[in-house]
Amino acid sequence: MFLLFILLVIIILLIIVAIINHRVMQQKLDTEIYAKDQLVTKISTVTRENTHLKNQMLRIDGNNDTHHHGLRKAKQDLYEILEQYKQEGKIQHYAIIATGNLAVKHPLFEFARTFDYVVISEKGIFNINVKNWKQKTFYHFTVDPTLENQPNKENTVNQTVGRYIAEQYHSQFQSSNKATYTFIERIKNNSVIFDFYNYDPYEQAAKNTKELEAKIAERLNHNIKSIGLVYFTDGSVNLIDGPTVREEYAETVSSKSSLKEIIGGTINEAEEALTKEQYDKLVARFH
Repeated sequence: MFLLFILLVIIILLIIVAIINHRVMQQKLDTEIYAKDQLVTKISTVTRENTHLKNQMLRIDGNNDTHHHGLRKAKQDLYEILEQYKQEGKIQHYAIIATGNLAVKHPLFEFARTFDYVVISEKGIFNINVKNWKQKTFYHFTVDPTLENQPNKENTVNQTVGRYIAEQYHSQFQSSNKATYTFIERIKNNSVIFDFYNYDPYEQAAKNTKELEAKIAERLNHNIKSIGLVYFTDGSVNLIDGPTVREEYAETVSSKSSLKEIIGGTINEAEEALTKEQYDKLVARFH
């Protein structure tokens, strides 16, 4: 009888232990499921935020119509400028090529795709990157950690703010390498947000123009001046230009008159021109 009682107690204890163990395991499982759900939610949120930010960077103000208007205006400005130079006899031929029509497999696609238009004349090539930014834009601010004091000749409030924000942004990477940034200012309720672009338009224009010039010279067996132009079709009223050294292959323009001046200067300074055969061959390369 006593042994039966002991056995019964042991069985009851085992049942209690099993129940407790089951509850503990269930709690762990519930905790893991909750943590997993929270992680998935967080990842989804971050992904949506990143996608939204990338779309903002690509569309600038989230309005494709604004960018399309800028493209149309830029093309019209280019046509009027080049047609005038043609009528004056300064150039004989020109072509305004939309890079959006280039195939991915095109040998020049990698470098030309960063521009909206490639303008070809027998006296120069102009790679046009059209911008239509409405927000205050801090443009082409270079941070060099090896220098204690960054050059700031203008010393305006906007220059000081732009340099400070660029330096703070760069510090997160803990890098001693020099970098150039372009970012915009967004003022919202109780906050001021600075959105940084994935690339600096001016630096990118200079780099890809240099590459295009080399590739074209290689294929054409003839050197022709190539220049990258970042064209702000809405003017420079909201543009804060960074105090930095300019590149050889690029210029920033913010009006039709300044665009005309750069194109005209390049045409006038050309020491030689492509023949009609060379010009046709070059234009054909972009089709």
